[in-house]
Amino acid sequence: MNNKILHSAVLGALLIGSTSAMATGFVTLPATGVAVPGGTSAYVTCNLTGDFGSLESVPPTFSPGGGLNNTCAVPSRTPPIAGYTQTANTVRTISINNRNIGTVTDRVWRSGTNCIYGARIHMAQVDYNPNAAGNQYFEVNDLQRAGYRNRGPISAAYYFGAVADEVLFRVGLTLTAVIHQPGDSAQPLTSIAPISQNWVDFTSDLNSFDPDGSSLPDSAWLFVKSTCTTAAPTSLTGAIRLRQTGQEGQPNLTITLPGYAPAGANTTP
Repeated sequence: MNNKILHSAVLGALLIGSTSAMATGFVTLPATGVAVPGGTSAYVTCNLTGDFGSLESVPPTFSPGGGLNNTCAVPSRTPPIAGYTQTANTVRTISINNRNIGTVTDRVWRSGTNCIYGARIHMAQVDYNPNAAGNQYFEVNDLQRAGYRNRGPISAAYYFGAVADEVLFRVGLTLTAVIHQPGDSAQPLTSIAPISQNWVDFTSDLNSFDPDGSSLPDSAWLFVKSTCTTAAPTSLTGAIRLRQTGQEGQPNLTITLPGYAPAGANTTP
């Protein structure tokens, strides 16, 4: 995140130059990827107004006329889709080097044999490596969820709820988290981020104290919709991964957590 200021301070000015979304709500993640210049990508794009954190992102809006910047966005999380009922809720602690640095709220909503798996990240301002000089605050560039092979069609969405949230930049069926620098393609080719029909990757930019001097510690609510069973939700070891890809020169790090997943799921690539 570079040269960011609060969403609320610039929202009105930035909305003037924004374009209307064409795919509001849950968007399908094609199992074979999407066509892009030069080949195929695992990713669909959502909200690119902030260039992956390099600039101030513009939150989605909803109105009778259609709203703005709302590709992949839903206007509610209670539930994300009408007719779904919440069936599970757990707050999971994010830890590294035996230090608690944040939380992931993990929820499931169901309608028959369709389920929505939701996650919201909050990063605390805690140095994850006190033995190193200065302060190291973990930055979440990607959240990944496992368990969706043979559970298609898979779709994804996000809900933006507060000015401390960051929007969702892109989402795709892949286990590879790709660093994004200014000028990079928003949709890396499958030669760089191969398709995995078992994993969904959400790209955002979260840090309680960003090295570039500005910070958004919370994610939007990030949703995956898939088929499921009527069995009670259970946690799968290693089903959530938080990835720091080093946008500002930080080391590449991965934190693994349990997470809700469809019955019988696994975490294989």
